[in-house]
Amino acid sequence: MIVLARTQQDPGALLDQRILAFMHQAGAAEADFDSLARELFAYQYARNEPYRRLCDQRGRTPASVAHWQDIPAVAAGSFADARLATFPPDRTRLWFDSSGTTRAGGRSSRHELETTELYDASLALQFRRCVMPDRERMPLFVFAPPFDQAPHSSLSYMLSRLFERFASAGGFCIDGEDLRIDWTVESLRNAREPVIVFGTAFALVHFADRCRADGVDFRLPAGSRIVETGGFKGRSRTLAPADFYALLTDFFGVPRDWCVSEYGMCELGSQWYDANLADVLAARRPRRDVKVGPHWARHLVVDTVSGEAVVGGDGLLQLFDLCNRGSVAAVLTADVVCAEGDGFIFKGRAAGAPPKGCSISADDLLSGHAGRS
Repeated sequence: MIVLARTQQDPGALLDQRILAFMHQAGAAEADFDSLARELFAYQYARNEPYRRLCDQRGRTPASVAHWQDIPAVAAGSFADARLATFPPDRTRLWFDSSGTTRAGGRSSRHELETTELYDASLALQFRRCVMPDRERMPLFVFAPPFDQAPHSSLSYMLSRLFERFASAGGFCIDGEDLRIDWTVESLRNAREPVIVFGTAFALVHFADRCRADGVDFRLPAGSRIVETGGFKGRSRTLAPADFYALLTDFFGVPRDWCVSEYGMCELGSQWYDANLADVLAARRPRRDVKVGPHWARHLVVDTVSGEAVVGGDGLLQLFDLCNRGSVAAVLTADVVCAEGDGFIFKGRAAGAPPKGCSISADDLLSGHAGRS
């Protein structure tokens, strides 16, 4: 693939610079976010034809939208139905495919990136804030394939970038279709400083099941933390969240408030994490299960029928992410949530929505393939 170079005067490059500056701005004002969000909407409306048609059908244009909350959102499944990008295909640097089909019998969602600059900055800044605000580097053990083995997985890309940026030791605990059981057990048993274990929920469950069959469990050093992603429903097994976290705390020896869940999507450039770990490290009351986003993103809870904002109660999660400069910033998910303070609590997939999440693919990958290396 030939990727054409961008000039500093390219409108997308200029907008990236403004967004990046906002991301690094401490105490960013709401008015500044709103102004930048509406500028981004105008950019995407002008350059993303399928999105422009949707906006026109809804009677929403840059001239009529007065606030970011009024910017039309596309359903996440629309990334499977049309190419949603503000740049031509020959400028695509890489793309991510979702881990599950968004239409029965259809293809997966695809999110194309012209550049990874905003994506890389977003994942590093939010991970630092929510997972390790107290340390520069830590040993990191990743229960997912590295990016070179899964070149269109947004999760593998994110974890590989995080490993490059934050890991002082550790490694990837999945190689091909196999869990590296022996290497992982030995490495975790020999840990003499706090570590991070980060993986899909069901990769962690598979690891715990295999280890417990051999009478193995752990007491990781104080200050260790667990990050899971992908949810608790697999093809072969379903766990209630409370049971899953009980397994983590018992098996790894890590307190509940040092275990967090990450929420992300192939169609989005940013991530949301449970607030409790950052709260504990800041000596605040831990907010378990409350997912908080970065200041360059916003969330709404909307009615499943009207699409209007819900005040109290459950609804669909709608997100606005400035890091989606090259696609669509406003995305409506099929996930049911309720608002909680400055975050939201995930309740599950909407009725009738197909299962979608990194744990599904991890469960498929590892079922019957838990090798030893």
